Amino acid sequence: MKKILVIGQTPPPYGGQALMIKYMLDYNQNSIKYYHVRMMFSREMNERGRLSFYKIKHLVYLLSNIIYLKFKHKINIIYYPPSNSPKVSVYRDMIILIFTRFLFKKTIFHFHAAGISEEYDSFPRALKWFIYRSLRSPDLSISSSKYNPKDGEFLLSKRDVIVPLGIPELIDRDFNKTFNSNLAILFMGLLNSTKGEGYLLEALNKLKRDGIEVNLNIAGKFETLEYEEKFFGKVKSYGLTNQVRYLGVITGETKMKAFRESDVFCFPSFFVSESFGIVLLEAMQFKLPIIATKWRGIQSVVKDSCNGFLVDIKNSDQIFEKIRKFHLNRDLLKEYGENSRAEYDNFYTLEEYMNTLNNEFLKI
Repeated sequence: MKKILVIGQTPPPYGGQALMIKYMLDYNQNSIKYYHVRMMFSREMNERGRLSFYKIKHLVYLLSNIIYLKFKHKINIIYYPPSNSPKVSVYRDMIILIFTRFLFKKTIFHFHAAGISEEYDSFPRALKWFIYRSLRSPDLSISSSKYNPKDGEFLLSKRDVIVPLGIPELIDRDFNKTFNSNLAILFMGLLNSTKGEGYLLEALNKLKRDGIEVNLNIAGKFETLEYEEKFFGKVKSYGLTNQVRYLGVITGETKMKAFRESDVFCFPSFFVSESFGIVLLEAMQFKLPIIATKWRGIQSVVKDSCNGFLVDIKNSDQIFEKIRKFHLNRDLLKEYGENSRAEYDNFYTLEEYMNTLNNEFLKI
């Protein structure tokens, strides 16, 4: 049996990378045994990139635990999900890998947060050599989409593969999907402006001026209090207070209810670490057509004019046009929703993902 030491965050907080690592660790299979050292630098999504005494203390704990498990269980393979942003997260990766990676014979990098190859030149010259040396030449690098930055190639990976993500089934495909009289749009994700929620808000304002009233539910954590105040100030200035509802951070049945009661999922992200967007797969299970951006791995999930529409980043006019199209054509809403579910069933189940992932691991 192959032993792999997995270093990574699991929920909480409920980010995509943390969920994918949890799914991998929890999956039943006989050929690989995982040992886990849990990262917990950020206890909330809005703590990303902030240095603290707690994080320094946790780093020391993490390093000692990696070394302890390595020798106790004679583990020769390390699995690590490198960051690309914020810079303090990359410095953290550099320290962890410099002090531990040499202990292992093989290294797997899984680029859940894509883009270190694009961000590398923005780092101080004095640190770039150390960053690159800590990440250079993994035995296996994994990306989720051909549209993502070529991080494995940049780091001279010995083997570079694409493994599309997959998630557990949340709801049976035969559930009865109904639609609201006023179109209900759902957005879910970290609220930090680069997820595109501000452009979605602008689109709603344009729809209102055009005489079309739709409702928007927003779920997620605001990255800063200042941005939250600015966002809701814009909601008020647009006169959308009665149409925009903030759900906060939602999980479990509350999250499923939000999906069930929505008609369209909108995800206009251009987030620097976005690589796939597993929330899109969740929405597809609930037969939601999707409006999303032509950004990295999102383009693998959303098939334009099939299970949704792809729009340019930072373009509220295009979001407006696509929402308006669904508002005027409920048959299209149903057709694209059914196509969403079919895409999930055919390509993005957890079983499909884990079988492919395990096969790649066994080749090491």
